[in-house]
Amino acid sequence: MSMHHTRISHHLITRDLAAVAMGAKPADLIIKNGRLVDVCTARIREHVDIAVYQGHIALVGDAAHVQVNSQTRVMDASGKYLCPGLIDSHMHIESSMVDLPAFAAGVLPQGTTTICPDIHELTNVLGMKAVDLFYESAKGLPLKALIAMPVCVPSLPDMEDAGADVTPSLVREAYESGRVFLQGEQMNFPGVIFGDDTVHQIISAGIRANKVLTGHFSSRDTNAGLNAYIASGMTADHETTTAQGAAARAMRGMYVQQRYGSAWLDLPQLVEAITHDPGCDTRFYTLVTDDVTAATIVSNGHLVRVLRKAIQLGINPVMALQMVTINPAQMLEASRWIGSLTPGRAADILVVDNLTQFTISQVFCDGVAVAEDNQLCRPIHPYAYPDWALKTMHLDWLAPTDFHIPAPFENPVQVRVIHLVPDRVHTLSKTRTLESKDRCLHADPLQDLAKAGVFYRHSPNGSADKSRGLGFVSGTRFIPGSAYASTVSHDSHNLLVVGMDDTAMALAANTLIESGGGLAVVMENRVLAHLPLPLGGIMGLESMETTAVGVQAVENALAQIGCPHKSFEMTLSLLGLVVLGELRLSNRGLVELKDGQAPRRVDLILDS
Repeated sequence: MSMHHTRISHHLITRDLAAVAMGAKPADLIIKNGRLVDVCTARIREHVDIAVYQGHIALVGDAAHVQVNSQTRVMDASGKYLCPGLIDSHMHIESSMVDLPAFAAGVLPQGTTTICPDIHELTNVLGMKAVDLFYESAKGLPLKALIAMPVCVPSLPDMEDAGADVTPSLVREAYESGRVFLQGEQMNFPGVIFGDDTVHQIISAGIRANKVLTGHFSSRDTNAGLNAYIASGMTADHETTTAQGAAARAMRGMYVQQRYGSAWLDLPQLVEAITHDPGCDTRFYTLVTDDVTAATIVSNGHLVRVLRKAIQLGINPVMALQMVTINPAQMLEASRWIGSLTPGRAADILVVDNLTQFTISQVFCDGVAVAEDNQLCRPIHPYAYPDWALKTMHLDWLAPTDFHIPAPFENPVQVRVIHLVPDRVHTLSKTRTLESKDRCLHADPLQDLAKAGVFYRHSPNGSADKSRGLGFVSGTRFIPGSAYASTVSHDSHNLLVVGMDDTAMALAANTLIESGGGLAVVMENRVLAHLPLPLGGIMGLESMETTAVGVQAVENALAQIGCPHKSFEMTLSLLGLVVLGELRLSNRGLVELKDGQAPRRVDLILDS
């Protein structure tokens, strides 16, 4: 473990911990008479004391014999539950649109004490320098940030262009540096199952470095494809959306990371694998957030929101707690360090008033009180970023003509359309018939047919490489004269623009080009909402609360331009995620990905 992940490493204090447990040395902290939620055996133990020394638990049981001195904090937890800190084994800090220190300040009071940030979003913009930034900004934080090495930058080579190219040699170097804890999601699952050499070199680097390899298997093929994926070394997966898919993974020894983000609301379907099978052993089931906005975290909570939802859906509270403590700790092969309130483990302790609602009154990280009654006890200082991380919009201003889609001579024409599905990560591939006007194809609000553009923004030579993909999208319900633009556009984070009017689309795009990235909503030649995100064009430098206000303003503006769906800015952010089926748009054009088939680029206009 890196030194900043615990206050003092376990191997340095084994004699001291033994002495505290034996009553020969004073403890730093004693929590007395709590109701221990024993996640190791799924029991609640009454009248339990916990003694802590130098950030580690020395004793769980009766601490009457443990020494105290003037420095020892003794706390009575009568009637309250003592739970391990919550572990989110798959998440993207970038989706919260705040940086790591602000994220820590926002989630620690809610009981999240360990995260595994897969930082492929910022790495798509800044390359391996993003790993360095995350590592440095994590130093000194009470939140344990176990960085997941991004291995799919870009997510599908030859289908899109990012700001960097992560090669097998870069992955090997990162593992050797000790700056990353595990492998991030291997999104190029077609490359895995169809034997791409570069993908398997990256996998081999992770296995040789003894890293846990996490996955992203969005195919519905639970036989040949899933077996091939797991056999290649993938330990966990968060992409299944069905109970059948969850059970298929668990029975093959793959951890199911049941997702409940701001927009990917898969948990209700997934838990049926458990609730409909009372004898199911849930040791291979975890709960994760994947992508949550600051607005969701502030209003409803971070990982605790997922835990509460699982309980509401019928999962026993202790079993649900296991899914965010001991189960992910074992998945991460870190259960000797985190995940349970047992001797030798990090003293990440939650004092909880009510298990069903999971109301948290105190949070301890490494034995230090960091939050009480949903408020931080000690400040978390901001990190000073270099200019190169804050100026990443390498794109000249766009004109309305940059959004023109030329029409062929034939009229009418059939076009491929990306249909967005609210609250889900997948899209549907549809076709529509359009009449051309002025030799161009146009958006049609009456058909709920918006125009979309993805513009490459990572060239330091300005618009020398002005590559773009243009297409059509349904499902937004945008009204005439409206547009939306975002540089939060997974995974390459190029400039995404969706709208019903070319002039409005240009205004939304140029608003972000000028501000260094972010989100913008336009209606009738006026900017309704604008959230600047200068760090890589995808993260802000404000607090979680301030960012939540900005995200809410964007959501309100989307409602004003006709969108009836909640958190739809997150759904739109996946429009360019070419590793998800069925149809996506990158800066190179339309990409089709169907089960059992390799991805391919397809034409917007179908042959007549």
